[in-house]
Amino acid sequence: MGRSETLKGRKIVTLIGVGQAQVGRVFIHRGPGSKCGICEYSQVCVKNVEPERVYRIVRVREKTLPCRQYETEMQVVEVVDAEIPAAILSKKAIAGVVVTFQTPECKAEGCENYSLCFPTGLRDRDRCEVLGVTGSLQCPEGLALKAVSLRRVPAS
Repeated sequence: MGRSETLKGRKIVTLIGVGQAQVGRVFIHRGPGSKCGICEYSQVCVKNVEPERVYRIVRVREKTLPCRQYETEMQVVEVVDAEIPAAILSKKAIAGVVVTFQTPECKAEGCENYSLCFPTGLRDRDRCEVLGVTGSLQCPEGLALKAVSLRRVPAS
């Protein structure tokens, strides 16, 4: 896979409930259910994606499969890591640049920017592409922060 393909997002094949299988839909993979370990499709359904990561559906395939454990119909889909709103240091906030996301050492849990500094779907030390910069943020800890849109990129 070339660098430009990597930065656009690697496609992952997985399964999702038929009613949720829509191009553009964003979801958080919550991990396998208690019955998933005995399913013949668990490798594709729950092991191709990481728990607590955010994905966006980019293609819905024609194929459906029965989930016998939860008695539902599953759709084969292709997903990529979703864009995630976050806060990073201003000096790193340059569109197109790949940065290492770092969660701040912050004590201001009531801060209006808390969800951007600790975004769902990102972990400390994740490599991410800065997709865009949306503005400056006021930080009660005095950090120079920018609101950005990030997407995880695979390690090279």
